[in-house]
Amino acid sequence: MQNRLIFLVLVLAVVLFVSSNFSAHLVETEQADVSLNGKPLVVWYVIAKWLEPDFLDMVEKYQPDIVLLTIFAEDDVVPYHVWHGEAKVKMLVEQVRERGPDIYFSYSLFSRAPYDEVVVRDIQIEENIHLSDFSRYLKENEPDQYHRYFDYYLEQGLDPEDIPKVIRKPVEGYYIPIGHYTVIDPLYEPYKNFLKTAIEDTLMIVEPDGLAFDHIRFFTFDEGYNQDIRDYILDESGLDVYGYTPVPIFNIDKVGWTANDHAYYDTRARLISEVTQEIVGGLDYTKFGTTMGMIEPARSNGQYAELQGQTFDALLLMAYDKNPNEVRRNVKATIEKSGTDVILGISKITGDDEDIIENIDAGLDSGASGIYLLGYDFNEDVHEHLLAVRGMN
Repeated sequence: MQNRLIFLVLVLAVVLFVSSNFSAHLVETEQADVSLNGKPLVVWYVIAKWLEPDFLDMVEKYQPDIVLLTIFAEDDVVPYHVWHGEAKVKMLVEQVRERGPDIYFSYSLFSRAPYDEVVVRDIQIEENIHLSDFSRYLKENEPDQYHRYFDYYLEQGLDPEDIPKVIRKPVEGYYIPIGHYTVIDPLYEPYKNFLKTAIEDTLMIVEPDGLAFDHIRFFTFDEGYNQDIRDYILDESGLDVYGYTPVPIFNIDKVGWTANDHAYYDTRARLISEVTQEIVGGLDYTKFGTTMGMIEPARSNGQYAELQGQTFDALLLMAYDKNPNEVRRNVKATIEKSGTDVILGISKITGDDEDIIENIDAGLDSGASGIYLLGYDFNEDVHEHLLAVRGMN
């Protein structure tokens, strides 16, 4: 499971009761306070379908303050409950809460790629990993599986073959393979409505304590050449991207930038921000959003911390820096730019336990409101240190 988690760098009772309970959460609210009596928060990111048998024992032993239960990850074709059942979601929420933590439901927004399903079939990844391509493959070759994967879409009137991928304009020498990720056109209205319904469906199963959102960005700097994205950028900035080649991300020091360079990146970021707000803004829950902070490629992919801070109550900083000095810089800069709480992400790829603990301390000393573990299967020294910084051991 850890390999999958690393590879990721990064919800019924009586109908009337449920409906009224859910409706109460569809209003705008002021930004929530994510602090915990002045102590740093400890947040665990876990994926529902990959939980190991020791998960609940680890929760009880190491007491995270929040468990982010990912029930619609970027490599999920459908939300967790569609295949595993609503009862399983309720049980997981109840079992976590019995052990103390709050539970947040986590969703991927604009990236949705059935990577494992493509790999196991030994078919070409880049030609089949997008939802529209994969649905077409299943429809032609495995009709029973097509209905298993995509009836949830069809029931909502969304033909998966119509879901548009973002169009790229590769720059010679800077092409980034799709790999595990592929991005859906954020402006495609039927998919936005599908996402809203998927979120609503999970919230009607059981009410979480908060929400978190991931993959709220483009994948790379050369995406955004769909007609509707082109029209948006043209209307907002006057730049016609069909006549523009983007500055590669590795050259973004802004020396020699033209007005068109600024217009391209700034307008793409506003597009991501506006669509994200449209999807999640009306949900009356504490909301976390992932970011890579004040680094590249985050900003060239449409993650502007100053815009994210207007939508989310806290940002989950998923840069996974190995250098503690860079951790300090990024945490401070992201807090300053976003104007909101920042919770520092930690992955096992950061290094050994000593390196991880050094970065935890660097983040907290620089103003981070807490620590966000990508997974929970860290070594005991890391968990014990997080108990210690909260005065719990």
